[in-house]
Amino acid sequence: MEEKDLIKKLEEISLPEIEISSHKAGLKTLLVKKYFREKREKEIFGVFQKMLSAGVVVVLIILISASLAFPKYSTAKAKDIALRDPQIKEWIKKGAVVGDVKIIKNRAYVLVQPVDKNGITSIQAENKKGKGEEFYGALAEINLDEKKIAKIETLTPPTSLLTEKEREKVEEIAKSNPEIQKIVPKEAAVQSIKTPLPSLTLIKRGDSVEAVPEPEKEKRASIIYQFGKNQWEGKINLDEEKVEEVKFLGEVNDNATFDK
Repeated sequence: MEEKDLIKKLEEISLPEIEISSHKAGLKTLLVKKYFREKREKEIFGVFQKMLSAGVVVVLIILISASLAFPKYSTAKAKDIALRDPQIKEWIKKGAVVGDVKIIKNRAYVLVQPVDKNGITSIQAENKKGKGEEFYGALAEINLDEKKIAKIETLTPPTSLLTEKEREKVEEIAKSNPEIQKIVPKEAAVQSIKTPLPSLTLIKRGDSVEAVPEPEKEKRASIIYQFGKNQWEGKINLDEEKVEEVKFLGEVNDNATFDK
């Protein structure tokens, strides 16, 4: 209500017991002052209330940001602890990388897999007994409270078998490819046809974690040729029915075995 509206209403009030005009004027002034004093108090309280609410929001934002930026258990801390382990360091030197990380309570699970420019691969690495073996990946369990590795589990490559029809299709695509005809000697024989090593990801199962293959976007296969001690590999995209890459693998040992 505006001041002039209040004054008009006050002037229209019938006060038969007050006859003297000076009394009326005094009453009017008193009521006007009381009204605007209460109005100012409400406005000041409203501003204070807004400032208080804004302050609480700011404090909450700071606390939430701090907890997100500096959590007690973080993937960065887990990776840092993993990279200090001598065995994981050795794998990293040979081409492995730290991949997926999952945290459950005070435990972190870190996936380690060797990769090259073509994706997931395997490397030759020494085990704890000092013997050389093919390394495909490992899952490290870390105690975040004690900041140390609890255990490391080496992973076995999951098998993804090709059907007989798919194997025939791979050979047919490779046989008619000009690049394979150019690089691989005619005398070379097919030693194996297999699917490429899959990339792994971690999933939570209750209070534990499991490494599982990521879903295939396209069906691929590798065909391995050998002539003498030399080997070549052709990488085939079965969905697009084309050869994606042909390369010389080098010489193999006499004791090497192959999966048909």
